Amino acid sequence: MSSKIDAYKTLRFLKLTPYEHPLPGLAGQLHTTYALDQLTDLARITPPAAFALMMAETFGFDIPAHTYFTLQKALLSGNVENPKHVVMPTYTYPADYDNRDRTVRIHPAAIERVLTDPSTSWELLAILLHEFGHHLDNVLRGDLADKNADGTPSVAPDSAREEGSGHAYRMALFGSMDQTDGGIEIATFCPPDADPIAISACYFNAMERIQETQSANLNSPINEHGDREGFEAGSGSKDKHTHQTIEAVLGSVGLETSQVQMAYFGNWLRDYSQLLDPKIVRAATMPKDFPNVLSREALTKIVDVMSVAKFKNLRSIRPEFYTVTPDVLGVYRPSQHIDNPKVTNPTPADPTTRDAEFEQWVMPGDPLLEVDPQTSMKRYIQRSVAVMQDELRQAMAQGPDYQGLKPFGAALHILEDFFAHSNFIELSLIKLGHSTVLPWTSKTDCKWHLPLVTGTFGGTDVISSLAGPIGDVLFSTKDVGFKPTVPGFRSERDQIILILLNEHHDEKLLDIFNAFLDARDQWASLPVSEYVEMYAWFTGTPGRILSNVFNTVMQGMLGLIGNSIDDAQTHFGDDPNTSGSTDPSHSQLSKDHAEHPLHKLAALLAEEAVKRVAQAMVAHWNGEGEVDPVAMATAFFVHPMDCTWQDEIIKDWAFNHPYLVRRSTSKSDLDDLQKNAHDAAEQALKRLRKDGKTVLNFIFRGEKNKESFYHLLGQQTALGPLLNAVKDRADKHD
Repeated sequence: MSSKIDAYKTLRFLKLTPYEHPLPGLAGQLHTTYALDQLTDLARITPPAAFALMMAETFGFDIPAHTYFTLQKALLSGNVENPKHVVMPTYTYPADYDNRDRTVRIHPAAIERVLTDPSTSWELLAILLHEFGHHLDNVLRGDLADKNADGTPSVAPDSAREEGSGHAYRMALFGSMDQTDGGIEIATFCPPDADPIAISACYFNAMERIQETQSANLNSPINEHGDREGFEAGSGSKDKHTHQTIEAVLGSVGLETSQVQMAYFGNWLRDYSQLLDPKIVRAATMPKDFPNVLSREALTKIVDVMSVAKFKNLRSIRPEFYTVTPDVLGVYRPSQHIDNPKVTNPTPADPTTRDAEFEQWVMPGDPLLEVDPQTSMKRYIQRSVAVMQDELRQAMAQGPDYQGLKPFGAALHILEDFFAHSNFIELSLIKLGHSTVLPWTSKTDCKWHLPLVTGTFGGTDVISSLAGPIGDVLFSTKDVGFKPTVPGFRSERDQIILILLNEHHDEKLLDIFNAFLDARDQWASLPVSEYVEMYAWFTGTPGRILSNVFNTVMQGMLGLIGNSIDDAQTHFGDDPNTSGSTDPSHSQLSKDHAEHPLHKLAALLAEEAVKRVAQAMVAHWNGEGEVDPVAMATAFFVHPMDCTWQDEIIKDWAFNHPYLVRRSTSKSDLDDLQKNAHDAAEQALKRLRKDGKTVLNFIFRGEKNKESFYHLLGQQTALGPLLNAVKDRADKHD
């Protein structure tokens, strides 16, 4: 099951702080065994193999399988100790767990919030499950893991992943399978001088909300102190702004939650259409050549798979509207992103030979690349404005439903990109007296001398982005494990592997994987289906064959991503501040990363612009509009010397952030940002390689290796005739 992400607001629960009127002397003990009891229940009903792999997803594949079997036995015999829980009035985190004394310390605000607003009790439950995850990791690695000759644990003292979020998410996932919809008691708060207070939560709602908030940190280490591990929640960082967080302002102008999500769907589609770049799209007439090129249909299907998790609610209500098809997604067109369309090394020679929807290359010398002397802006920007205007007119005509909100979100994507991907902010700072801020363009013959420009977007930028959406599914260890299925169930990983194998010229690989899935469908209907599924995953289809299928897909995608990262280093471009060029690269101008000194300022301006356009659009839909939404949006696309709306916002920001203004004047600092982004991409690639290898090794280490699931599972069941039949079927494909 995939978690849904709240698309509309940054959760306040990232860092709990005391409220304006804290309860006097709030402190005491919190008595709870909920997290331990829930895990014990899971251990009681889950076959050993399924339990072990579920735990490995959270706490690490570096812990041997037999250690997880030991944990299950300890739970069933009542030999896993519960951590202490203390409410501390001076503590600064929402909660944390101390590995040394095995104590969960909870900030008073977390308790006060529940006592004053019981509907928020799910937040406390999230804390309890999250910190119990840290405790369980401590028990596994410190108590149950094998010891070295000197008595020290044979595994690392801490998981490389954020095991707290992982445990909370997966236990909420397990809990949501129970259809209980009533209240459950999760803890008792015992103040020093008052009667105990029972704290309850609405069970199903709590499980859903915990899945939402804890899924974002599954692969991120959050450990601010060597011995203490803290709690974080939310769908993003308070310092990171995206199209999703910027469009949260739509909720403040009268749109319902579902309408905001509909608009964001249109925006999200525009982002992911960039994956369909002519450099990697295979024409219908071309032979299959995975992983060098992929068909438009395959890339579209991959985006559709990812959209199911992102827009689960919308998809469940109106699947016909929220299924991503080639017509819905489209392809990468520079005009839809305000990208500088200049191409110096066109590949292929004619992009329309790959697909008719691609825009023709814009070569050096094309009038579109010129600076308009009157507007002091690149001429191609007007082409993007025209696209935005068309989308807004569609939205005005269709109204505030799917037909209108989807193009509205697509239009806002262009508006938001204007501030993140142009030098509008740099030129605005220069206008206000910060004359040493780098403009990322040279002077040219135009009204304001320094023109407004955007960056050239290389194919390498597009391909590198595959590391996120596809890599998280294929290589992440969070989703390798068992989930009870019904016949026909296909996980995200299953679906993407099927899509990619269908792009491979060797059809035998797809046949092998389909044979495995067909067999799994049959096992799912058996009384002991969960157990048979797990055993069959590792042994029914010989590990050697299935491993080759996985390895083909993973190594192919790693090669594609790795090559693009290497190529991206050569796409940084020269220094347009001094070279005479008015064509910076996308990486030089982009303020998408939170590390960029102007990232927050770009978000502030985008939020203001989106809010004004949204107010005009909602007023139009309500028949009250005096301002044309198209005219309102278009007015933002001018050189900053020709407008004043942004001046006060930028003045205030610059006054409060002089250090960031200074960083915007330093070529070396900004070059370092590009280098750091490249280094981060390389590190991400290394992590993907490591995760992929870890998954394969954990599953397929061989029948004779006593530490592999392949061997351990074989000792735990006797399903001989059925499993032998499956092996025979798979052997025919060898």
